[in-house]
Amino acid sequence: MRSTISSFSVLTLATWSLAASFGCSSGSSPTRDAAITDADAMAQPQDTADTGGATDVADTASTTDTTDTADAADAGAPMPTVVAQLNSLPASLALGGDSLYVTIAETAAGSDGMVVRVAKTATDATPDGGVTTLASGLNQPRTIAVAGDKVLWADIETPFPKLPDVMTVPTTGGNATELVSGATTMTQFAIANSVLYTLTDNVQVISPVALNAADGGVGQPVYPGNSPSATINPDTDGTSVFFFTNGATNLDLFSVPVAGGTATDISMNATSGSVDFDFLVNDATTIFWSDAGTGTVFSLAKTAGATRMPLSTFATGSGPVQMALDGDNIYLLWAKQLMRLPKAGGTATVLASVAGSVPDTYLASLGNSVALAVDDTFVYWLYEGHGEILKIAK
Repeated sequence: MRSTISSFSVLTLATWSLAASFGCSSGSSPTRDAAITDADAMAQPQDTADTGGATDVADTASTTDTTDTADAADAGAPMPTVVAQLNSLPASLALGGDSLYVTIAETAAGSDGMVVRVAKTATDATPDGGVTTLASGLNQPRTIAVAGDKVLWADIETPFPKLPDVMTVPTTGGNATELVSGATTMTQFAIANSVLYTLTDNVQVISPVALNAADGGVGQPVYPGNSPSATINPDTDGTSVFFFTNGATNLDLFSVPVAGGTATDISMNATSGSVDFDFLVNDATTIFWSDAGTGTVFSLAKTAGATRMPLSTFATGSGPVQMALDGDNIYLLWAKQLMRLPKAGGTATVLASVAGSVPDTYLASLGNSVALAVDDTFVYWLYEGHGEILKIAK
């Protein structure tokens, strides 16, 4: 059966429901685990041909059962450092220079979301010391990014079906202003060369927004859409924009030049239709994405005719697998574990893990706004269930 995603389906998900209240739990603390070496505990990369047609079982990596490792801990391994205790539910994380930027979700009272900043070198910072509020009184702040001297985040003025707006505030603080009205993203902002490629027109069109232009505004569409199909989770390398949308048979991965033109279907049946839980990133040579429906992480070289490769599969229970790239590795975050996986595939290393119900999971929200960042030394992530920013050596 063909699975299609309409713009209405994505608009429904764009309400980004989060838990209305936040509570800290005295449950499991995160631990650092040794590398998984058992063949049954981590799938290995497979050389499988992607014919461009329907994906069968042979085109996915074997299912990985990580439940038996979620509680495992190497007593001699370092523990994560708490950069900040936010005393609230964090929604999204971005790294800019020497600082970490976080959106704080609204509570049941409403209109009390925030954007905050904390030094990435901080330890045990709190709102009473070390955590600086840049914007407050926000309705539903979610995805956040830093571009030059600007902090960008998605927020919503009125409930569904109003689309979120892209808001901005200087990294040093000041007045929050609207950059783009009626634009949305489920995962992350696609930014390259001081241009934001955002979803507009009922989540169907990809439009450029010059971040350093005096007048701002939305430019001519890069991708005009294919109504009523939704366009999902774009990413860019400054030359092309990559995104998911309905293809000939299912949800496919497409590429379109940033100057506009014909969109090319580069991988058919790329995802199982989990929409906002899929994650898409790229580096100079390769596109990587996670399919929350199967828990599989894929790679696809940017060269014409390249073969899609399943790198590994995680037993996430149809939950999101977020990704950040650095050097030769992919850093992966899902509700139970932070992991490092070689870009070429192979054995994954668990850097930190937790066990328990929602209050004791990293990704506690229903959305998939990016909650992961890396620099030359550390991996940073949100422990949403406990309201913390954590870091650990790579």
